[in-house]
Amino acid sequence: MMTKKIYIMVTAMLLSIAVYGQGYQLVDSTYSHTKLDQDSLYYDEMAYLDDYHFLDNIFLVGQIGLSHSMSENTRFGNFFANEKLSFNIGVGKWLYPSFGIRFTGGLHPQVGRAEWELSDAYPETFGNYTYNMFSGYFDGLVNFTNIILKYKEDRVFNLIGIIGLGYNHTFGFDKTKCAIMAAGLDANHKPRYNNPAAGDRVMGYDVNTKPGNYFAAHVGLQGRWKISPMFDVIGEVTFNGTDDKYNGHEYDRVYDTYFDILIGAQFHFKDCHGRRRFHYVKNLNAAVLERLARMQDDENEKLAEANMAVPEIFEKIRFNEALQTTVSFYVDRYYITDAQKKNVKSVATFLATHPDINLIVTGYADIETAYPAYNLRLSQKRAQAVYDMLVNEFHVPTNRLRIDYKGDTVQPYTSVNEWNRAVIFFLDRDGGKSQILESEKSIDNE
Repeated sequence: MMTKKIYIMVTAMLLSIAVYGQGYQLVDSTYSHTKLDQDSLYYDEMAYLDDYHFLDNIFLVGQIGLSHSMSENTRFGNFFANEKLSFNIGVGKWLYPSFGIRFTGGLHPQVGRAEWELSDAYPETFGNYTYNMFSGYFDGLVNFTNIILKYKEDRVFNLIGIIGLGYNHTFGFDKTKCAIMAAGLDANHKPRYNNPAAGDRVMGYDVNTKPGNYFAAHVGLQGRWKISPMFDVIGEVTFNGTDDKYNGHEYDRVYDTYFDILIGAQFHFKDCHGRRRFHYVKNLNAAVLERLARMQDDENEKLAEANMAVPEIFEKIRFNEALQTTVSFYVDRYYITDAQKKNVKSVATFLATHPDINLIVTGYADIETAYPAYNLRLSQKRAQAVYDMLVNEFHVPTNRLRIDYKGDTVQPYTSVNEWNRAVIFFLDRDGGKSQILESEKSIDNE
């Protein structure tokens, strides 16, 4: 009963820590603030976890190591004779950076031992016997490192607590050895006597060699070393408690125990975003986004002033063949906010009043977030979102628009990285009805 109480207490403590940790998941921003003309642009301190699906953040694990038996009487024998080679495989899922679950199953051969008096007096007959055990566990995982130090995507080492419930299936007992011990035979398989004249036979040691199924529970610690986004190296130690009868012999206590010491590898599957680890999004609030938009407008106005010879309206296309209006996005997002929807509407209005101009809707991503392949897909989604809004909501004909996307291979704004999370509109010279305007011809002739 004492063991059950201990397990319940430890479970409650670990789960309490995990729940507390969910409200403490802040990212250590590597872009805490960017200097802009003696002013500073900074991220909100609160960051939010990216959106994930049910099948995201899943991992596979394979382990090999030793299982050390601690059932009755084994402590009286040779310590190093109680270890057997063990194997474990499993699948799990991280629900949050600080809490996950896993299912494991493995083969954990065990060692039992007869009573120490018999084993010491008659070592040729009594002593250790072996059997096999399949163990299955459902575990809760608590990442102490992420709770205490906050989550970091590139952290190399994490310390993880393990607590789980399961069952043990024992089988494959050494029946010959167990039969000899149960009958109290000598090395020649003949009855052994303490006092032959009095017919005082040596008491045997009974072992039930039938397969059995027993409830089990364990707690432990795991060290996890990240060697790549795909793989971890892990080492763990678990203390396992199970029924007193699991070794085929009942004693005067309610449980038996064994240790598992395992090392192995952990493989992380890709999630819906193409990543293999949790990712926190650094959230720009509305005020900061508005500031960014004003700064972009100021920058574009400076460019326009440098091209005063270009007529009204077309001056904004003539410079790099781009409209002044852009659509900005949150980091790692492609949905269009209400503030940015006004910019999309202004582009639709421009197209309606300039039927001879078609546009290329070009998406970009900033180079300091994620990696090239991911950024390319993100820029495509941004361009598609703007295209869909122009067509579906503002009824721009599809033959007047064309989608392009550059990922992070092109950075239109070199002064501020965050500005490159955008869609920019370019004059389409090759598609649809786009023509060179008369105002542009006059410029080319100058």
